[in-house]
Amino acid sequence: MRDRVIAVLIATLPLPALAQAPWPPAQWNPAPLADDLVLPLPCGGRIAFRPVETPMGQGPLADRAVTLGQPETGSDYAEFPRRAHVAGPFELGGKRVTWLGKYEITRDQYAAVMEGTCPTPSDAGRAPRAEVSWFDAVAFSAKLSSWLMANARAQLPKRGDAVAFVRLPTEEEWEYAARGGASVGEGEFAAATPPFPDGLVAHAWFAGPASADGRARPVGSLKAGPLGLHDMLGNVAEWVVEPYRLTVVGRPHGQPGGPVARGGHFLTDQGRLRSSLREEYPPFNPRTGAPLALRMVGFRAALGLVVTVDDTAPDGFARAFAAEAVGRQSAAENPAELLAALKRDTADPAVRNGLARVETALAEAARAQAEEQAAALKAQIEAAATLARQVALARGNVAVFTALKGLLDGMAVVVPENARGTVTAASGALERRVADTPAATAQVLDAYLRAVREGGGAQAAAITAQARIVEGEMRTRRLALGPELAALAARHMQAANAGRLPSADVAEREILAAAGLGAAPRR
Repeated sequence: MRDRVIAVLIATLPLPALAQAPWPPAQWNPAPLADDLVLPLPCGGRIAFRPVETPMGQGPLADRAVTLGQPETGSDYAEFPRRAHVAGPFELGGKRVTWLGKYEITRDQYAAVMEGTCPTPSDAGRAPRAEVSWFDAVAFSAKLSSWLMANARAQLPKRGDAVAFVRLPTEEEWEYAARGGASVGEGEFAAATPPFPDGLVAHAWFAGPASADGRARPVGSLKAGPLGLHDMLGNVAEWVVEPYRLTVVGRPHGQPGGPVARGGHFLTDQGRLRSSLREEYPPFNPRTGAPLALRMVGFRAALGLVVTVDDTAPDGFARAFAAEAVGRQSAAENPAELLAALKRDTADPAVRNGLARVETALAEAARAQAEEQAAALKAQIEAAATLARQVALARGNVAVFTALKGLLDGMAVVVPENARGTVTAASGALERRVADTPAATAQVLDAYLRAVREGGGAQAAAITAQARIVEGEMRTRRLALGPELAALAARHMQAANAGRLPSADVAEREILAAAGLGAAPRR
């Protein structure tokens, strides 16, 4: 009897439909990129993910500090700038990344996973699946994860013994990616919208006849953002995994609320679209009591990973945490060790609990201070690399200006009389630029050496760790000469730390060598 009941229950569950011919790529990835991660779906469907790099330090507890939110939006209680942290759980080419859905989940993709019959791929089916509750989005993630584990386990990203699963993105992951992540500079990251070379209208569907005109549009119809992600702003708003919280001057409020939808939608005015936009909705329709599903809210998938990727991970976490908490101070200099000793020596439970609270507050303050110091050191390396780049560019300009002056001097002999004055004036201007460049370069070199000297006060390991992050960010942004000069600045900082700050002459030669311009002449 029990087996018959179980069989009846299983028969009533909506299972993913059987396989069919593969869908045309234009239906699920209309703008393919070489580094897309493509995973299968039931019914011959596919889903594409994009890598979102999170350059950060080494070690099990390393993560990337970012400032999210936006000032002066009129919603400070929800969007006031706040410090947050992201860390990609996966490794790709030696880099830590998060895998985020390239597009919003479409009607066809949703049907393939959640319904018992296969959809026929169509343009209408390429529209984002809206009118889906937060609970439906979570159910989709769970059902697709189970299907992938059973049918495509080998294709799922892994780290250690852990295998990826599908989930909704966190608020931090979503906003970090929407802003452009490490692929944009700090100023662009802090802006209300990511850098869109062709304007917002080319990248986002918003309210009005000039854009969405009151309805969601097929995913990937507009241009992607900096990371190759489509429709992060506009089209449909997107559920994230955690509940809404107010912002209390830079930190989350203690009360969790309802589901959060990010990014705005096709009924959002153009002027309100921004990366920080977050809206709370009740989880249930107050009139019907059913889970709330709105025609302007959908979702996109992300890939998650358990933190404890294998049996050895907890030991690594414990060692890393002890190193973070204790640092390199002796017991006499370290208040944390003194507190620990007091806890050991007292038998009064109330005193022990009080000391434990003080110990926790002290550890939090020390961690915040360490993050501020790391951010300052990172900025110092970036500044030094930028100054070094100016030196290299000035040296390259001298060579170009000198060659142009020689060309103009030769032209002055053969051009008509009425044009010689113009050619001579241009030659003179170039000559002055060549003559002025050494003095200007010397000033930039002085600034470079000051930046190096100030950064040299940090520990060598900290300099190396932050330099790796800066180099990774500059490679992601394809900043010419940036990674090479950041590495050189870090080496100069470590030399300064050891009391071997290079002279201006040596620094210039090494900058030019790192930039591939050869050595500067000795002065």
